[in-house]
Amino acid sequence: MRASRWAAALLVIGGLALTGCTKSEAAAGAAEKPAKVEAVAGTDAKKVVLTEQAVTRLGLQTAAVAEKSVATGGTTATRTTVPYSALLYDAKGDTWVFEEVAPRSYLRTKIAVEIVDGETVVMTDGPAAGTSVVTVGAAVLYGAELGTGAK
Repeated sequence: MRASRWAAALLVIGGLALTGCTKSEAAAGAAEKPAKVEAVAGTDAKKVVLTEQAVTRLGLQTAAVAEKSVATGGTTATRTTVPYSALLYDAKGDTWVFEEVAPRSYLRTKIAVEIVDGETVVMTDGPAAGTSVVTVGAAVLYGAELGTGAK
């Protein structure tokens, strides 16, 4: 009988301790939002900064801007390219990509599309070769930048 009382008391105390830990962990996680939008000094641009956990949950993927030789009017020119999956269109039909400007920091950058060749976008204006652009998750970054779903 006495052992049962001790066992019951220990279970109650243990349960209270676990409940307290859960609440404090949840409160700590709720304090940091998965994305924040920061103004870029001297411009109208906004940078989206994600937590490490947000990057993982979104499954964000990037690829480097590449270069390609293309024939234009009888000559050959070098153009930069991005995967088609990196391309975003806004409500006006303008074309954009999200550059990774720092770890977990992304900036929407306007591009000029010369042609879409299958899964490759050939640009006449945009980020330099070697720049990392988002290929999976760009639409979510755009929504975060615009405040879609913000409360």
